[in-house]
Amino acid sequence: MSAASVRVRWEDLPREVREAVQMRLGGRVVDVVHPEGGFTRGLAARVTYAGGEVFLKASPVAARTASHHRAEAMVGRFLPVAIAPEFLWSLVTAGWIVNAFEAVRGREPDLRPGSTDLTGVLDAVGALERELTPCPVPGAGEVGETLSTLAGHWGRLAAEPPGSVGHGTWTASQRARLEELDDAERLSELSAGDTLVHCDLRADNMLSEFDTGRTRILDWSWGARGAAWVDAAFFVPQLILAGHTPAGAETVLAGRVPGWRAVASEAADAFAVALTGYWTWHHTHGPGGALGAYRGRAAEAGRMWVDYRLA
Repeated sequence: MSAASVRVRWEDLPREVREAVQMRLGGRVVDVVHPEGGFTRGLAARVTYAGGEVFLKASPVAARTASHHRAEAMVGRFLPVAIAPEFLWSLVTAGWIVNAFEAVRGREPDLRPGSTDLTGVLDAVGALERELTPCPVPGAGEVGETLSTLAGHWGRLAAEPPGSVGHGTWTASQRARLEELDDAERLSELSAGDTLVHCDLRADNMLSEFDTGRTRILDWSWGARGAAWVDAAFFVPQLILAGHTPAGAETVLAGRVPGWRAVASEAADAFAVALTGYWTWHHTHGPGGALGAYRGRAAEAGRMWVDYRLA
């Protein structure tokens, strides 16, 4: 996904924050690289100092994004390095929260059909169940709490005035079935489990390492306890966006991700419907810009997936 906001840069941080970070690092910062991408305005930067490199993420504690940084700090300390970059430390100072991670050298993987990156990516997704069951994070929230916020949007769309997206041809032809499946309580029941799930798997939340070729998964701010199939389900529309057919996306996942092979049809159907309704609603009623454009593309991928599953 393309960037939707101008991120904070290292030099934009308050002097007190920069000094506190350098004190924690044990040396002065000598170089900073600000990667492109992302939908938030917080700091994301690879920082070089006398003792090495770290990747820093930071946000004002009063900003909505601060909750994501706190969640990443809570989850990150329990993630094995085979799955994610090592979480190093977190500090709160001068009204900012700063998290430090291992600085992994890599690139966003290519998810297109035939890509040489796909095997490593799918192996990483498949490893989540093995490495993160039972859920290693004490007090992790239930994934049903997150998924319940996805459900219910098809009813809201159908209640809109004639001519709106809620009354489009595709929606009208499927409306009864969509509203039947779009059930927050049932989705929560179906997604219960004891795996730590990421809940936001996308190519831009992954890195294919330059030196090893392995894929590691970033940005665990939505981590929760749930069924292992949930992350694979989040990933299906991402594969469709990359050019896979819905059948092809499900097939490549089933080949290397045990949790997806075991998913019940009812659970996959309910998830696909809820996620697509969420994207459709927020594409229409959200802020627009690059985030809105992404949600529009994701909603179209979701509609392709729902058509395939409900055919």
